[in-house]
Amino acid sequence: MKKLVATLAPFALVLTACATTDSTGMSAAGTTTQQLGTVALKIAINAKCTTELNNLPAWKTATKLMSTDQKTNIQSEICGCVSDKAPQSVTAVDLATAALDPNARATIVKHAVTKTINACVAEVVR
Repeated sequence: MKKLVATLAPFALVLTACATTDSTGMSAAGTTTQQLGTVALKIAINAKCTTELNNLPAWKTATKLMSTDQKTNIQSEICGCVSDKAPQSVTAVDLATAALDPNARATIVKHAVTKTINACVAEVVR
């Protein structure tokens, strides 16, 4: 029996390490979920930004005389800005939801992109 306890004790310690809390009181699993949510959200935001930008009549007009490289570079700057700024308007609960639910992620992404795309276009154009 003592051998069994001595063998299982290290496994118990390893398993409890997954549920420890950090200095802010959040569990490691909660932090990981938020990080995954943020990454998933940024990828989805970048894709949505590209689609939204290409659908804007003003963008179509402004890029008619640009080369493909110029258009791609400006689009990357704008959508990079949106990808950086949009998650700031999303709550931690939304991030966790976005990591687990693709339908919720689409809604969250749509709102986040809508809130930030115009500001980023203005910032890049300056």
